[in-house]
Amino acid sequence: MARSVAKCGWCVLLGSLFVLSGCASRQTAVVNFSYVVEKEKGLPPGMKTIAIMPAKVGETTDPKWQELSTTVLASLINESRGKFGTEVTVTERRDTKPVFDEADLAAAGISTKKGGAPGALIGADGYILSNINVKVEKHVGKQRTLSGLDIAGFGGHGSGGGRVDAQTEEVETVTRNMTVQTEFKLVDASNGRVWEHFSPRTYQATDRTKASPIFGSSQTEAALTPADRIVGSLVERGAREFVSQLMPCRVDVEAEVTSSGNANSAEGVRQLRAENYLEALTAFKAALAENGNDHQSAYGAGVASEAMGRYDAALNYYKQACAGADNRVYAEARDRVKAFGHRARKTS
Repeated sequence: MARSVAKCGWCVLLGSLFVLSGCASRQTAVVNFSYVVEKEKGLPPGMKTIAIMPAKVGETTDPKWQELSTTVLASLINESRGKFGTEVTVTERRDTKPVFDEADLAAAGISTKKGGAPGALIGADGYILSNINVKVEKHVGKQRTLSGLDIAGFGGHGSGGGRVDAQTEEVETVTRNMTVQTEFKLVDASNGRVWEHFSPRTYQATDRTKASPIFGSSQTEAALTPADRIVGSLVERGAREFVSQLMPCRVDVEAEVTSSGNANSAEGVRQLRAENYLEALTAFKAALAENGNDHQSAYGAGVASEAMGRYDAALNYYKQACAGADNRVYAEARDRVKAFGHRARKTS
């Protein structure tokens, strides 16, 4: 009997360690795909050249994001021209001399004062104005981790008994919240009027460190993805939504999917890794048939559907995932398909 108790004690301990370390046969896949969305409004008639002015930034926003916004917008427009035949070019800023008077500023929403005749923008038929505001918040928290084991009283050869005392300690973790607000306007240089105003949009991302639950150590901000990289991706999201109003644009998706504890959900993630999207969807649907609140499987089903171009189904699955959990990734996926799904270019 003593031997049995000892073995059970070890089983409980090992089982606890597996649960702590997240080794309960969960699967993870990073899925990458892209599709093309058609323009919503298009460019003004006759607009063949566009100048992109440096973005205005808020008082707490690093001025470097002025140039980043310009670079991202130019890249998207040039890609649309090169890959999708859009007949527009970006005028080099060093060759353009924008002449603003109060009428131009009023049209751009910068001034309410009425001025004289509209100014001229030499070398461009239109120009893009933008506003960028960036806010980064850092929070230091605590997490418990196993720091040691006190094993006492176990005997050999079927005799004896004992106990296992787990010792834990608190270690530091870092959570960083990034918020980016973007606003874009395309102004027709021929009349100084705003052709397209993409009103302020807010994009958010959260990055956090996570210490190992077994013999983990404190984590610092250095362990996180560089903030510039994340902020840059958020600025690009806003710029891409704006440019897609004017011309065909590519949408890139990178989705990390983790299975729930359901075996079918784990199989779905394995199929995603192999890019077998139909088989993945079948597996996720089987998991959802067992538990309609399985938000991880619902998200996986949405990713598989979006990758196959089934945007209506993807939107429904993303909504189901959002209903199951308050998760920013799920919400972003839902909003992406709402914005682009109905304009996605059909593939043969």
